[in-house]
Amino acid sequence: QTSGSPGPFVPAKTCNTSGAFFGRKKIAPFITQARLISPRNKFLSGISDAFLDFVSRFFYNARTALLKKEPRMRKKTFLPLIMVLCLALAGTGHSQDGPAAPLRKGPPPDAKVLVFFVDSLRPDIVNNMVAENRLPNIKRLFFDQGLRFENFFTIFPSLTVPAYGAFLTGNWPDRSGLKAMSFFERFPTRKKNILKRIFRVREQFPRYYDLITDRDKAPEILKWNKAKTLYDYLGEAFHSTVVPIIPTLAPQAWPHLAANEVKRPHIITAEVREMIDDINGKYASRYMIPNQRAKVFMIWFNQLDTDQHETPDGQFSPQVQKNLENNDLWIGKIHDALVKESGGRRPYVVLFSDHGAYGGEHGIYNQPCYIGRDLFYKTLKMNVRGPDYAITYPGTDQESYVYIDNLGYGQARIFLPVADGISGNWERPNTFHELTHYGLGPNRKPVNLIRKLLDIDLKEKNEFPGTTDPHPVDLLFVKLSDNLIYVAKRRGPEALIQIENGNEKLRYRYKPVQNVSQNEHGVLTYDENPSEDPFGYLKDPKFRPTDASKFIREYHDGREWLEATHETAYPDAVAAVGRAFLWKPELAPLARSQDPDIWLSATSGWNFRTEDIKGTDHGSLVRSAMHSTLMISGPNIRHGVDSAPRHIIDVTPTLLHLIGYQGETQFDSTPIQGIYEIS
Repeated sequence: QTSGSPGPFVPAKTCNTSGAFFGRKKIAPFITQARLISPRNKFLSGISDAFLDFVSRFFYNARTALLKKEPRMRKKTFLPLIMVLCLALAGTGHSQDGPAAPLRKGPPPDAKVLVFFVDSLRPDIVNNMVAENRLPNIKRLFFDQGLRFENFFTIFPSLTVPAYGAFLTGNWPDRSGLKAMSFFERFPTRKKNILKRIFRVREQFPRYYDLITDRDKAPEILKWNKAKTLYDYLGEAFHSTVVPIIPTLAPQAWPHLAANEVKRPHIITAEVREMIDDINGKYASRYMIPNQRAKVFMIWFNQLDTDQHETPDGQFSPQVQKNLENNDLWIGKIHDALVKESGGRRPYVVLFSDHGAYGGEHGIYNQPCYIGRDLFYKTLKMNVRGPDYAITYPGTDQESYVYIDNLGYGQARIFLPVADGISGNWERPNTFHELTHYGLGPNRKPVNLIRKLLDIDLKEKNEFPGTTDPHPVDLLFVKLSDNLIYVAKRRGPEALIQIENGNEKLRYRYKPVQNVSQNEHGVLTYDENPSEDPFGYLKDPKFRPTDASKFIREYHDGREWLEATHETAYPDAVAAVGRAFLWKPELAPLARSQDPDIWLSATSGWNFRTEDIKGTDHGSLVRSAMHSTLMISGPNIRHGVDSAPRHIIDVTPTLLHLIGYQGETQFDSTPIQGIYEIS
């Protein structure tokens, strides 16, 4: 469709240019037009897919027959016929007896969407600052004129790259393959590219990358895993600033703008990091708003997240909140500029965050637990590697080490050689038995790594005794098999997350247990524990099922678990942890190479940093890190608050619905329902 054409936007590459011109994708826009002409028409509102298919076949057969008689007949001959049909149908609705059922409005033709992505933004911070009249544009667009989703949640781990990957693809991590901020691979899972094969370039394994600093890796992983993104679906209709995942290092003209904005070109990388919000705002104003081809505009503001990591009060700090005040100014400028550029037409505006953050409230910042240095290096005498650090004992084999991905700081993924720290064997993750009897080399007793991690006690360095639990490891996860995950809490409760795939729909059961063990032959034993569980659901009054024990004994899908747990301390934890370890069938061979041996979630008040910095963080499973921001305003969007729980993967199908996209998609979700006003 071209600009100004009736009906939803369809990228050129999705248009059917074959003889079957009159497909559903061509008739649907005219049905939409007829509905707009007669919004109370019951008949049009109930037009089924079967009816559209019938009309499609009728016009195609008619055109085929006429073409045999008149070869020069063009498909445009039938466009008026289709419009006449739709208008005729529109007239039938007014003759029906009785009051028409209320119908919701929809998006206008040729709509555009502005998406403002404020990294790590907590919804409670927005609410507080709006109440203080410090965010006039956010108040105008979303509190006075928009719809706010008060129960919007991200994935686990609550980290930028995997969360934005879920948003960008509309897929859970099991389909995108983006599981964390760091990528670790024990052994090769794909063939080397042809140039490396020709020149016999050796690749060293295990290998690992920081997906933020190695900016080409995340798009490459999505491409490897055949996960389609917004920029794949929309092509030139998607225009973004620099964002966490982008197919090029930067949009065209962005580096030139950035170079002109910095004052110290000799340290341009460091200075750009400190000015990223203003550079992205200026890029959007100068280069994105005039873009007539774009339908979805993505603007990323990152300084709030950067500064909160280094500030004791985090997002509760007035200094950090100045970043959001600046973002608010840019939101107003960019929105008003697009309205002016569009001749007064209002775009849709979306404000969202990829995750929340924990710490900083009431002056309680997160304290560092350096598990690499203090446990694995000093206590267990192992070499340690991380995305941006390394600790090695002199004279030891530098290829024997434990890899700890602590990015985001509220989580840590641990990768170990099989069975023994000096085995050098990276062929698979360790079994539960091997982790509870882990070797440390000759003449040293094996250790139970599960208990070592859960029993870390930092009471001597705890700066908030009585307020912050001295045990920095809150939850520990181990994948026991493709459909079974072990969960342990620092104080003893254990559980098993069981996963079943019935009719291509994943369902999860959460089974509280105790005394879990596994022998050397892989036989798992445990006792059931009907009174206590790691997530605390059985004793949490905010766990919504009236019969908690009965609910837990049964399998439920992800939506049901979110609905049941969204008010608890660990919202969506069962399905979120399950999805973090899962792989879709086509990607299942990657599990042996890329699954962690152990995954940790930090206790509130602690993190897994490598520096002694007082700040706030994300990545963990606690509520404030999982709870994220989502608000929408624009034509026909109803005003107020939506209290239904929503997932981050719900956003992208909704965006494409707003612009009338009619192409094929592979989303794990559908557009959010009930967002429009009633006619």
